[in-house]
Amino acid sequence: MPLVEIYLWKENTDEIKKEKLIKEVSKCVSEVSGAPLDAVEVLITELPKANWGKGGVPASKW
Repeated sequence: MPLVEIYLWKENTDEIKKEKLIKEVSKCVSEVSGAPLDAVEVLITELPKANWGKGGVPASKW
């Protein structure tokens, strides 16, 4: 079973966007890998920008 893990900033997501993302990623992974669509799992983890950083700066300050 393919498992796709996606990290998103919590402040920029809504249920409709997540639903579409899960659908489209699952379809693509199924087509490319040959795995049945119902075997593809997608895990979305939402993180606050304050918990993410790059170059020593929190994403909340970008």
